[in-house]
Amino acid sequence: MFFTKLSIVLLLAMAMVPAMQAQYQTRDNDDSGQYVILSAQYGTAQRHVDVTNRLRELARQDTSFRMGNSTFGVDPDPGQVKMLRIFARGPNGQERMFEYREGSVINGNVFRGWGRGEWGNGGWSGRWEGNDRDRDDRGYGREDQPEMTAAVENLREAQRHLASGSHDKGGHRARAMQLVNQAIQEVQAGIQFDHTH
Repeated sequence: MFFTKLSIVLLLAMAMVPAMQAQYQTRDNDDSGQYVILSAQYGTAQRHVDVTNRLRELARQDTSFRMGNSTFGVDPDPGQVKMLRIFARGPNGQERMFEYREGSVINGNVFRGWGRGEWGNGGWSGRWEGNDRDRDDRGYGREDQPEMTAAVENLREAQRHLASGSHDKGGHRARAMQLVNQAIQEVQAGIQFDHTH
């Protein structure tokens, strides 16, 4: 009787191993974004605080979350609408600022090492305004469109999944790939339009 129960427990444990491996592999895939975070600042231009370490703690818990004063445990400028600015470095070495308004949902998919917390180890000047060469004539960051950038990243992920899918599915997989490619082009055109208008 004991060996029967032991066998059942072992079988259940063995059945759970692939699911657990898949969970961790998925988490690793979620950490494959293009940008490495250098620093995270929360507040306003007049009053802001470094929240890099707190953001690292939150990132280890979830890929996305809604942020505000309670998230970071501080209100650096009471009565004012705050922003979270994430300063990061892209694959080409160029620095970029991602800006999120208080109450926004932060999605870490665009950041490399998000869930592992392998970022925020310096390299940022600490200035709230970001890098001056990345600002347009209105004073806005040239690449401060995190939602659009995240959309492109998610579409590219869908593109990879569709490309590795088996069989043609009666032409539906090929059509879905065309539509995803078209969606990527439209989102990129929207980003470019915003930079020039």
